[in-house]
Amino acid sequence: MDRTSYHPLLILGAILAGAAAIAVAFSGDPQSEIGLFFSTGAEVAPIVLLALLAHLAILRPRLKPLVVTLAVVLILSLAALSWMLSLAPWFFTTDLDNPPARMVVTFFVSMLLCSGAFLICCLGFSRRVRSRLARHIPIDPDNFVHTIGLVVIGALTLFPLIPLTVLGHAPLVDLMANPDFVLAPITPAEAAKTDFYGLLWTVAGVFLAAGLLVRRTLSEVLDRLGVVVPDRREVLFALGAGVALVGIFWVVDHAIIGLWMHLGWGVTDQDYMRSLFAAYLTPAAAVVAAIVAGVGEELAIRGLLQPRFGIAFSVAVFASLHAYQYAWDGVLSVLLAGCVFAVLRLRTNTTVCAITHATYDLVLFALLMTGIGWV
Repeated sequence: MDRTSYHPLLILGAILAGAAAIAVAFSGDPQSEIGLFFSTGAEVAPIVLLALLAHLAILRPRLKPLVVTLAVVLILSLAALSWMLSLAPWFFTTDLDNPPARMVVTFFVSMLLCSGAFLICCLGFSRRVRSRLARHIPIDPDNFVHTIGLVVIGALTLFPLIPLTVLGHAPLVDLMANPDFVLAPITPAEAAKTDFYGLLWTVAGVFLAAGLLVRRTLSEVLDRLGVVVPDRREVLFALGAGVALVGIFWVVDHAIIGLWMHLGWGVTDQDYMRSLFAAYLTPAAAVVAAIVAGVGEELAIRGLLQPRFGIAFSVAVFASLHAYQYAWDGVLSVLLAGCVFAVLRLRTNTTVCAITHATYDLVLFALLMTGIGWV
């Protein structure tokens, strides 16, 4: 292990920044630009801090019990979030002294599912389980970072699916339709700024999670993530692939919706989707959102996760993280798109995936802005 890349002061700064992001997020609505910047990082900060401490625990084994404890706390927090979102239709509107029968059933079913998901995630702490998985994915069952990563990936895969499973639709639909749930609308400029801040946090977080400052140099991290300077051919290929995928998934999405409607299953509401993405339907906001999704998601999923945990795990996480906003038809579409990007990552690199993904999203936003409709 190369200890020359171990930078205590920089690591301390990263830990303090992550802690500040979480603290600001829990303090309420940020009142300043700095507050907005730190609160934007609250989504990735807990996972990044956990990954950073896991890397440090290899150098400082006494940290391992703390890291395991924090991993369990993170899983329980995700379980609590999914459990609460499963009750989204009744937020602020139900008399708890006389709850409807469906709410009671949902209450206990979601609790049961969250408990089961928690136990499944904890299987990642078992060396026997990790040894069996190591036959299929390139993890080291004795590597502490891989252990924590496996547990967190299990949580990120399972818990977002629980509200969708018990409700049959995305929980955000109920929250956005509830007049008592105050979700202040944001302008396109605010959306673009928030997304940009989120991208900064995501990129920094992915680099730290890959071992920067602790176990790898910057060049080693770039190699680990599959980030390269693309040549002209790669750029043109990625741009063309992104445009082509729009046409392909126009057919795929409509086929899925047709199948869902034939079976009598609920599909993602198009008016809800337009409302959800309304702030991004300006050229500047659309460009920022496309770049953020392309770079951020591909760095995290195809760059960080896929080389270590394989296609199946990385694609599952990619699809599940969209379950808060899409119904099952949308999640399936994202799953299939994830498979395409996963194969693209195998054949090329993360940079090509990022350009393709950003192009795909940008074309979708452009079609919406021209009034063609949701593709």
